[in-house]
Amino acid sequence: MSDTHRKIRLPVSLLLITGAFSFSVSQNYSNEDVLASAIEKGKRAANYWTTGSGTNPSTTNYYAEICSFYGACILGDAIGDSTYYKNINNRYNRTQVIKTSNIDTNSCGILPLHLYLHNQNEQQLKLGIDAAKGNIQMKGHIRNAIDDTYMTGSLHVQAYRATKDTVYLNFFADYLSSYMKNLQQSNGLYWHHKDLAHQFWGRGNGWGAASSAEMLQVLPKTHPKYDTILSYYKKHMKGLIDVQLQNGMWHQLLGSTSSKNWEETSGTSMFIFALFTGLQLGILDKENYLEPAKKGWMAVAKYLDSSGKLGNVAEGFWPKTGTADDYLNAKKAAAGNSHGTAGFLWAATAAVRYFNSLVAIDIKPVTTSIQVAPSQQKIHYFDLIGRSKEFSIKRNIPTSAGVIVIKSSINPQSIVSLP
Repeated sequence: MSDTHRKIRLPVSLLLITGAFSFSVSQNYSNEDVLASAIEKGKRAANYWTTGSGTNPSTTNYYAEICSFYGACILGDAIGDSTYYKNINNRYNRTQVIKTSNIDTNSCGILPLHLYLHNQNEQQLKLGIDAAKGNIQMKGHIRNAIDDTYMTGSLHVQAYRATKDTVYLNFFADYLSSYMKNLQQSNGLYWHHKDLAHQFWGRGNGWGAASSAEMLQVLPKTHPKYDTILSYYKKHMKGLIDVQLQNGMWHQLLGSTSSKNWEETSGTSMFIFALFTGLQLGILDKENYLEPAKKGWMAVAKYLDSSGKLGNVAEGFWPKTGTADDYLNAKKAAAGNSHGTAGFLWAATAAVRYFNSLVAIDIKPVTTSIQVAPSQQKIHYFDLIGRSKEFSIKRNIPTSAGVIVIKSSINPQSIVSLP
């Protein structure tokens, strides 16, 4: 969709407050239930991570922690709350080069690239782009593990979003399609590792699901790899709902009937992110995929405690023997582990985005201003990539958005659509 004509999604908070739109009730959970849970539980997890985890976004070199900060940012973007972005950005003063010697530290470029979309900070752009270029020089750190697709992939997706340079898009398209070909099996699921572990690890499949969902958000349908990646993605989503548990969760080791198997939340969260993203993009049909996505969210949300920490998360893992017991005997991490927090925040974000996308307004960018009436308390508008903006009531509003959401003392929420 071009920058001259695109859809702006109204924030779900607006829809909830006005009651102007109603959602249909599903067989198990209503859309309102899932949406309200995603906002409430997502905010709880984001509050924990940004204010209670004690993790510094500037100094951490751990990919899962960076992915959790990224998750808090995109959740804030989805619900129109800049609190999380501001908290993270105010603390992100990194000057140290992001190391590209291994895939985990290399992926830390994800965060500064996303922050750049908000603030146009050239130093943050340089940090992220240098990391992406280093990743290309290292050929994406090929380890033949499905985990790699997110560590390398999301970095290049963010680099493309920040620069619109197709070098990053093309590199990851080739990388992802190669991994999909080598690791996806006939049941749609991914082996954890091509040579070391022919097991269907939950979070491993989660990384694969999340990376393809990230890619399909930005990959043009005209791209030569689009159909290939879409085909593998859809086969994966079908394979995942085939092994989803009756209560909505997924196991640590997918498809295993062992009594030692257990419900694992980081993989479950990542699957929910991928499912809701596909539903939002219109590449998954709601008849087959909406209920599994909703059921999955409501199930995993029960594992979030009152402080915002997610339980039942597998510890960081690399196969030793490659046997099923290697996975079934894996330890559970302490509640609040960043692998779980990251996936949970992505899942909440994708759920909000999906329900948000049920209502949209077609707009054209304009170069004009709108005079604020004396009764209006503030002007709140969303720009062309959905970022929330506010302006003082004492000035005209320069805008290129085309849709203004006005909060006033007379009408708490009203919409003005500009020509």
